Amino acid sequence: MPPRFFAPTLDLAQPAVTLPASESLHLARVLRLGPGAIVEVFDGRGAMVRGTVLQATPSSSLVAVDGVTAAQPEAPWPLTVCAPLLKGDAMDAVVRDATVLGATQIVPVTTARTNVPVSRADSGRLHERWHRVAVAAAKQCGRATLPEISDVRGLSDMLQAPAWQEWQRRLLVEPALDVTLTHDPLRRAPLVLAFGPEGGWDAGEVRAACEAGWTPWSLGPFTLRAEQVTLAALAVVRYAWTEP
Repeated sequence: MPPRFFAPTLDLAQPAVTLPASESLHLARVLRLGPGAIVEVFDGRGAMVRGTVLQATPSSSLVAVDGVTAAQPEAPWPLTVCAPLLKGDAMDAVVRDATVLGATQIVPVTTARTNVPVSRADSGRLHERWHRVAVAAAKQCGRATLPEISDVRGLSDMLQAPAWQEWQRRLLVEPALDVTLTHDPLRRAPLVLAFGPEGGWDAGEVRAACEAGWTPWSLGPFTLRAEQVTLAALAVVRYAWTEP
């Protein structure tokens, strides 16, 4: 597979695309590619092309568009991940795994046991970091679409969000609940998954979710780290969605 680069300004009607400075630096300095190298470029909205490097500098690289190429297929239905606001690398892992496994939206959520100041997330720096993580994950897995990363929400806003209020499949993932599902709730329909923080959801949060129409779901008897639940749950969902 040719090296892949992210260019939000990619226009399929234009013969060439200029890579952003960060991608140009990676192309010219890290990978040491030069004119004539074959690469792929995607725009984060579903378009991807194969191209030939015309100019390679750390600040601005130009790629000639040779033709449209296929990206990895997207999930057949919208797939929203409501993830607890976790510290540092743990939240990076959530964003990375959600991107690789096809999430269309990632919603960071504060809970009773959140131990990250919301002000840090609202400053914009964490959001920019999560975007970079999502771009790197999309480059690695072959997606051409980036998930939308929303602003941080409180639990009540998440439970009552109008965007998925009519969705029949809203799952609250909590290992301690000891509630398993048949395949039916996971089959081919828009789905929103909410994952608990370190220490899990508290009883009041579980009760509020059930009263709001959410379905509890356990992944089994094992205790997973908060950042591992995203990978485990989405792997189950994507498997269910690809079964005949």
